[in-house]
Parts: sequence; structure tokens; C-alpha cells
Amino acid sequence: MTHFLVACDKCKGSLSAFEMCNLAESVLSERFPTSDVTKVPLTDGGEGFCEILTLGAQGVLHSIEVLDSVGSKQKVQYGICDVEKLSPKVIKFLNLPSCGNLGIVEMAQAAGLADLPESKRNPWETSTFGVGQILKEVAGFGVDVILLGIGGSSTNDIGIGALNALGLSLKSHDNNEISFPIPSVWKNVAGIEIDGLDALPPIRIACDVDNQLFGKTGATAQYGPQKGLAEKDIEKFQEQIKRILKILESHRTDIFELSKSKGSGAAGGMGFGLSIFYDVSLVHGFDLISSWFEIDHKIEEADYVITGEGRFDQTSLCGKGPFEIIRLSNLKDTPSLVLAGSFDSKTAIEISGKFTSCDLIPFGRSDWSLDKNLSRANQNFTETLTGYDFPNLT
Repeated sequence: MTHFLVACDKCKGSLSAFEMCNLAESVLSERFPTSDVTKVPLTDGGEGFCEILTLGAQGVLHSIEVLDSVGSKQKVQYGICDVEKLSPKVIKFLNLPSCGNLGIVEMAQAAGLADLPESKRNPWETSTFGVGQILKEVAGFGVDVILLGIGGSSTNDIGIGALNALGLSLKSHDNNEISFPIPSVWKNVAGIEIDGLDALPPIRIACDVDNQLFGKTGATAQYGPQKGLAEKDIEKFQEQIKRILKILESHRTDIFELSKSKGSGAAGGMGFGLSIFYDVSLVHGFDLISSWFEIDHKIEEADYVITGEGRFDQTSLCGKGPFEIIRLSNLKDTPSLVLAGSFDSKTAIEISGKFTSCDLIPFGRSDWSLDKNLSRANQNFTETLTGYDFPNLT
């Protein structure tokens, strides 16, 4: 019997990680009726993070209504998991108590970029307020630790919106309360009060980004334009952040030193903002997924490994799931296949040179528009895997 491991990430705008894994399983089961297929949907902390981890730990999903990044009502989910159902490896990795509950929160559900229309993508006008609402709800459940995934965000507000939802009070020059404090109104902030901040349990943040808050590779300069920030506004935005930090400095004297920490620029400074007042630590995203689903062991058991995502390029080599999957497969001499909507040619050449038992196959059509490729992703993925000959399979 042939053992396949299918570990795919999402294809943004078309296929979720679950859907890609299910499509692969369907093709493999039809082509190899006696085979065994193990599925592990991957997540980088963005879309799917909460559902993938919660269901993977036999946890329970709960729904609540919060405000999204532009202030509209949005139904979101969070997960509650029994720590005793997690493996000892996960408990050690996250430094969890031996019993109790773990809350799982996905930032992208309340402040995600993928679901935000391009016309509304503007970091001056988006807030993490809804993320704070979820954190408050989860803390009220009585969890011992919160696991927060911060990938795929639309915001650059250093978590001020979330802190506001948790009780941080921003005052104007005439001492009026500033509600839903998007960055465009920060110029009106004259004082910040923290007496009303809610208590939160320790927070573990899944993050694969090392960027600091400021500078050429900081939150604003590196990721702001991807979220709709005009290039001409980068320096102006950074100055507004520094102005807010100067006000907060009376509550946290080392705040500017804190901004130099690794990962402080991730998700528009979301983790950094929470770390000003709460017990926050960062964990590597793929290492979390690997321990959660025992991926090392599953690769050892597999005869063939299949992974994929929407776009496989140089950013994939910076610790993203599909790259880590083929890297581990190579270490264990297990043949692998990457199915991606498209590949960066430089990356494809680099991978082919390093991993001789790994094939890279695009399922997107270069002669089609992006919209057409996205609408036909299901069919293209299925047809591409159906036509693959598995040369290393004996």
C-alpha cells in the first residue's frame, strides 16, 4: 500500500487549505484505490488558523459578532481546546500548563486583508478593534493561555484598536473619548489612560516574520503598501506611530526599545502593541503546525508527499509551510511534489537544484488572467494532479 501525505496551504482567493487537501485526496483515491492518504491543512497564522488548529485538537468552535477592520459588524469564530487533548510536544512547545483550556484566535477573521475590498484597503482607516473584542471574549471564557495567529492582516495600527476594545482609553485635547481609534485620528490623541484595561492570560503569537517595527524593513515600509498605504505616506505614518508611543512611554518607559524586538513589525505591530501591557511571546508558525500535527512523523511514514499553495516564490523560502514540508521530505529522502498556482522562476531553479526528488508543477495557466485562474483553480488543480506521473513512486 502506498502512503501519501497531503499537506497544502491555501490558494488565496480561490481554495482554502482544507479544499486543496480534499481535492488531492479525491484524485489520489481514484488513481490509487488501495493507497492511504493522510491530510494536514497548513496555515501561516492567517485565514484558516483557528479552524485548522481547533478541529485538529478536537476542540470546539464558538461564534461571536465583532467589528471588522473598517467598523462593520462581522461574525467570527474562536476555538477552545482542552490542553489534556494536546500532545506533550505541543504542551512543551507552547509552555502550557498540564491541564486547563487553550483559546485560539485568528486575527484575519476580524482584521483580514483578503476579505476587504480593494477600495477599502487603507491602513489609515483600518483598526484591530475587533481582534481585541475576540480576545476579551476568549479571556472571559476562563482560558489559561491564548494562541493568536496574526497572518493576513489589513491593519498597521500597532494593536491600538485591540487595546481600545480591551479598555485602553484615548483622550482628545478637550478630554473627550476617541472611539474606534483608526490611525487617521491619532493626531487628535492628547492622552492615554490604561486603568480600564481588561486582564488577559499569557498570549502565544504564531509569527514567521522577524521584522522590527520601524525602518526600511519595518511594519509600515515593508507591508504598508501591500495593505493600501501610499508610498508617500510611509514616513508620515511612522511619525504618527512614534507620536503614540511617546504618549504611551509614561506607562511603559522601555517602549522604544521594545519596538526593536524581533517580530515587533509583524501584522502592523499587533503583537508589539499587546506586549506593551500583556505577557506575550512569539512562536514560529511552522514549528507550531509541525508539532500540532506531528508532521515529522507523518513524513517518515509517507511514500510520497504533496504540498502546495497559491504562489511559490522567494517569500516561500522564509519559513512558509510548503517549503518546510519539502525541506523535511528531502532530509528524510521522501519524494515530494509542490503544486502551486504559479512559481517564481528564480525560486523554481533554486529548489530544483537543492531538492532533486522534488517536482514543482504549476496548476495555473500563464495565458489566463488572474481572475480566470482563480475561478478555475478547482478544476486546474484536479486536472494537474490527475496528469502527474509520480516518477519516484515504485
